[in-house]
Amino acid sequence: ILIVGAGEAGRIILSEYIRKNRIDDIAGFIDDDPEKAGKDIDGKPVISTRENLNNVITDYRINQVIIALPSVQVDIINQTVSAVIAADPDISIQILPKITRYFSSSLSKELEDVYLADLIDRKEVELDVDAIEEKFANKSVLITGAGGSIGSEICRQILRFDIKRMICVGRGENSIYNLIKSLNEYIEFIDIKPEIIYRIIDIKDKRLLESAFNLYKPDIVFHAAAHKHVPLMEFNEAEAVQNNIGGTINVLELSSAHNVQEFVFVSSDKAVRPVNVMGATKRAAEIITDYFFREKGLKTSIVRFGNVIGSRGSVIPLFREQIEKGGPVTVTHPEVTRYFMSIPEASLLVINAAAYCRGGECFVLDMGKQYRMLDIANNLIRLYGYEPDRDIKVIFTGLRPGEKLYEELSYDSERVTRTRNNKIFVIDAGQSDNGKIENFINHVLYDLHALDHGKTRELLSGFIPEYDFSGFNSSDGHSERLVN
Repeated sequence: ILIVGAGEAGRIILSEYIRKNRIDDIAGFIDDDPEKAGKDIDGKPVISTRENLNNVITDYRINQVIIALPSVQVDIINQTVSAVIAADPDISIQILPKITRYFSSSLSKELEDVYLADLIDRKEVELDVDAIEEKFANKSVLITGAGGSIGSEICRQILRFDIKRMICVGRGENSIYNLIKSLNEYIEFIDIKPEIIYRIIDIKDKRLLESAFNLYKPDIVFHAAAHKHVPLMEFNEAEAVQNNIGGTINVLELSSAHNVQEFVFVSSDKAVRPVNVMGATKRAAEIITDYFFREKGLKTSIVRFGNVIGSRGSVIPLFREQIEKGGPVTVTHPEVTRYFMSIPEASLLVINAAAYCRGGECFVLDMGKQYRMLDIANNLIRLYGYEPDRDIKVIFTGLRPGEKLYEELSYDSERVTRTRNNKIFVIDAGQSDNGKIENFINHVLYDLHALDHGKTRELLSGFIPEYDFSGFNSSDGHSERLVN
């Protein structure tokens, strides 16, 4: 293993390998400070500067590179990654994200796949650590969708804040098994180790879900379970409604009945002016979550944000796979743009937003600017040392069912104000029609299986007037159009 960066972060990583009796795995350091060249750090040499990275990788037979430069600009990261790939495209590359400055006592657990974290130049995340610690210390926290991309990262990050118990709820046995393996390694670095419980439960099964509430009595619930694949949900409307709306109602009702102190609904930018079933179901769940605060006395909050890099179905791993096969790289439209945020960033800001909850808020995360997918594809191709359209062809496949050219995080009518964290905003969405909501809760989930594509959309549109499904075409539901 070669560590790029002989500063504080690189030294901490080395100390952790020493503590694990794995010092022999480390070949040494690369650092651009000429005064460090030739010196030893805890018995490991600073071999050279980044200019000689290719030779070092060859001479020392390096098969893993850890980039321990959490404060440098993205162009330095990209130059380093490109140099490593040029030397050996099969090398494993990991990086410390910028969030590590908040948690410097142990860094190995923060390493993440460089391809998924630093392709775009985002401003550093900010955290109100004091508010988070005050809210979550000694609490029992239940996370639904715990095996998913965001849910599993919430599980990892919430362990930092001295919680008493964590109940990880997910319906996929394989994803929960992988979560167990991940957290078993992660928990080694946590000083105060909480009780961790894993339950295989589908949120649509209210009775089984209630058993978890009865047994473990959560203080705080993060509801991250949802179907999120936009094109796939366009042709599985009944399941999208039953899971994303019906499952949310189950978790809300149980949270209310069991006197949960706070319910946090993890939402999506797709909920704003939705043009797809997934977004419509998330918007419906937002409205119902707010209703439980206003009418049932449950302290709720909603957190909206856009795409996360590296989540299941994320386009960047698809681009990477296509490049490694020699192309072509498929982009839906030359002008399609998306917000992006890394999974650790998004999860920590969700937790931070929850710490600000007084009841009834809809929080919006500052996602920065929107990026053109074409630019990201071209940058990734160049990162591999190729030239777009010369070495790797880029082709346009057309927008998939239910997709927009761009995303939004709030409605024009919603008043947006800042919180103590400049990365988190709160919006005032106004009041909703209680009678309409109650009718929807009591009747929407019955006989969904008997409704066709159009009738299900009409049902959703009757509840969410801003839902526009005029672009829906039932003939688009082919498997290749759902993934490209």
